[in-house]
Amino acid sequence: AKVSFVLCSAPTTPMSRYCSLAIAALISLPGGESLLLPAPAPHRAAAVAPLAARRVSMAYNPQPSKAKPRKAKSKEPKQKVKGPPSAAAQLQLVPEQTFYEAAPSITETIIPGLSVLTVVGIIPFGASLARQAWTRYKITNKRLEIKSGFQGKEVVQVTWREVVDVKWLRRFGGAAGDLVLTLQDGAKVEMRALAEFERNLNFIMAQLGDGVAADSGFPDGPAREFEERVQSGEEPPVELPPLSETEPAPTGA
Repeated sequence: AKVSFVLCSAPTTPMSRYCSLAIAALISLPGGESLLLPAPAPHRAAAVAPLAARRVSMAYNPQPSKAKPRKAKSKEPKQKVKGPPSAAAQLQLVPEQTFYEAAPSITETIIPGLSVLTVVGIIPFGASLARQAWTRYKITNKRLEIKSGFQGKEVVQVTWREVVDVKWLRRFGGAAGDLVLTLQDGAKVEMRALAEFERNLNFIMAQLGDGVAADSGFPDGPAREFEERVQSGEEPPVELPPLSETEPAPTGA
């Protein structure tokens, strides 16, 4: 058999010569070839094993993923298309102006004043005087404001677009009157002894939403007569005073 490696160094020393002679003697004996070690594989064989271990096997997937590839998002700003402004937005652009602001009509103290002659009438008369001192009605082109209670600390504000129905009752030949406003949520707001009733009623009806005045039965007979007097010039027109530079800054409704 061929020996693919050398067990002893080159025969340059006596010890090396003796080693070579001993190996030759062993080989010459019967069965001496079995004492030889198998020749090692070339160095390439050691490199093939790692390559085989790194071999990638491929297989078919019967249930592929349903995930869709994501689209690249565009970072360009979107252009917003603005529609025409709503009626509420247009109303906010109009400056708020006061049409009427005063206490209830003094006529509400007449009947309680006559009842002072009796002991029971003192309480209603005192209540009517307190209303004269602390109650204030303010009517603007955007809202109605009522101050009442002790020293007028209770304030109720109602925008005209909230009103869905109006009921009224004239007193003392139209010199004053009572109003009851019904709101969208079913609540009711009352104004008692409103002075300059025909003029204020006409202005309030003009501020309400479409169809509310007609559904409430306006104009009735006295209201038509008042409109005729305005057209003939007997009464001043029902309109807001001119907006001056001293008016406060407009507020939203």
